[in-house]
Amino acid sequence: MRAQWEAKLSESLVEPFYRLQSEQEIAEGFSDVLAFGTAGIRSTFGLGSGRLNKFTIQKFALGLAKYLKQYTANPTVVIHFDTRHLSHAFAIEIAKVLGTNGTRVILPDTFKSTPELSFAVRHLQTTAGIMITASHNPKNYNGIKVYDSDGGQLLTEPSMILSQYIDSVKDPLNIPTTELATLQQQNIVMPLNEATTHAYRQKVKDLVGTISTASTKTILTSLHGTSLPLLANILDDVGYTNYVIAQAQSTPDGDFPTVHTANPESEDTFDVTKVLAEREDAQLIIATDPDADRLGFVERYTDGTTRYFNGNEIGLLLIKLRYDMLSNHTQDLFLIKSVVTGALSEKVAKSLGIKVINVLTGFKYISDQLKHLEHSSTQLLLAYEESHGYLVQDFSRDKDAIQVAPLLIKYKEQLTQANKTFKDVLMDIYQTYGHYQDRTLSPTFAGAEGSTKIREIMKTFEQLETINIENLTPLYIENYRTCESFDVNTGRTQKLHLPQTDLIKMIFSEGFIAVRPSGTEPKMKLYFSLNVDDLDSVINAFRTQFKL
Repeated sequence: MRAQWEAKLSESLVEPFYRLQSEQEIAEGFSDVLAFGTAGIRSTFGLGSGRLNKFTIQKFALGLAKYLKQYTANPTVVIHFDTRHLSHAFAIEIAKVLGTNGTRVILPDTFKSTPELSFAVRHLQTTAGIMITASHNPKNYNGIKVYDSDGGQLLTEPSMILSQYIDSVKDPLNIPTTELATLQQQNIVMPLNEATTHAYRQKVKDLVGTISTASTKTILTSLHGTSLPLLANILDDVGYTNYVIAQAQSTPDGDFPTVHTANPESEDTFDVTKVLAEREDAQLIIATDPDADRLGFVERYTDGTTRYFNGNEIGLLLIKLRYDMLSNHTQDLFLIKSVVTGALSEKVAKSLGIKVINVLTGFKYISDQLKHLEHSSTQLLLAYEESHGYLVQDFSRDKDAIQVAPLLIKYKEQLTQANKTFKDVLMDIYQTYGHYQDRTLSPTFAGAEGSTKIREIMKTFEQLETINIENLTPLYIENYRTCESFDVNTGRTQKLHLPQTDLIKMIFSEGFIAVRPSGTEPKMKLYFSLNVDDLDSVINAFRTQFKL
């Protein structure tokens, strides 16, 4: 089998990556098979059925073409791609396979963001959407996300059906395709009309309104991704021009040369822009990840010090500031958040009379709730996950850094006029509700041995009937695999009314600890959200006890 793949190395699109791989890395590409899971496909480049290359991409596309034909005889798909290595090339290959197999395709000629793709699906009324991205993953990754006609990523059941169609393609090395130029001449593959981008831009402008002052200077960075120049254009539209683009860090580049990881969840991502903020005397730094669905920010003060805000803290700020902005609301407000979002969020929201809707990890579950609430008499305050993904209006139905970044600038301006900072608002929240601390860790377990280790760890947690960690008072253990909540004090169980997933959440009087395998990488995800004096001590005790 390896020889058949290597015979086509020159047309695989991944030859430069393949030639740099170790023998073990090469062998793993032939021993694995890429799976379309609940988060789509995400992997590294290489040859074989277990890596991203021209042929596995075409296999996905042929499976998708067959899947779409069960819903309509004339499907249409809009494709967007980010600035990662091979994103554009993969988009072209998918377009060729879809077009050859009776699906009309809308394909832009340049990179676009994830929120723009989510918007475009509904705006253009397509059957589906495809985003070529690996979001904030390392530079040797890429991936595919599929969106349904409602603008959200596929839920579990349709993902499983699509996966079956993809798996039914038995010969990925010999999938016939028509040339792109021919498909374009036949109007089967069509360009994206600029009117779609303008319509999205107008929606963001309508949300933000006018920013009437500009006493705050902001540094913008796209982390070599897709948010610029669109974000800068929107800021100009709403009257805010007191920003500086970190040019060295905003040039589209799949190597992400100025950062260790192009992820605003990592504080060291801001090292370059902190230097620029010092030189420019800027008070705010906003970074978006490569596909512009996530954002993070740093606030800089008059004494030159800075403060980084984690994803849960940004969520708390947006809850409070959005609520203040909507203080004259006539509709009931609701908040949607994941079950691993910080414990303080629910406490704050409920004290403000905001209805809280909890969903599983994965923004597709938030999108599904938004679809069901679309015609209700209630108003969305905020939808978010602790991993720096936020949405305040659902004209896009995925995380949307481009709509949230201008709002943050507007809120910063309003706070500056009142001689306050984001840090002041957050300290007020902690003073009122308790100083919960949040930390997310991602220990890596690579290779086949790592996968076995992750399964063993999860099995240990699934069998727990109590948990003893220093200075914590256990209340419940929520097992989302069995969909049961176990009361550690009474021994009783209750049904959890959420879909099944691989997640264990341990709830204490002081907050919670949750564990799950990553859906896209060989990692565990550990979530700590606790009102304790020494979070590091609790984390160390927990990791020691469970060999993490």
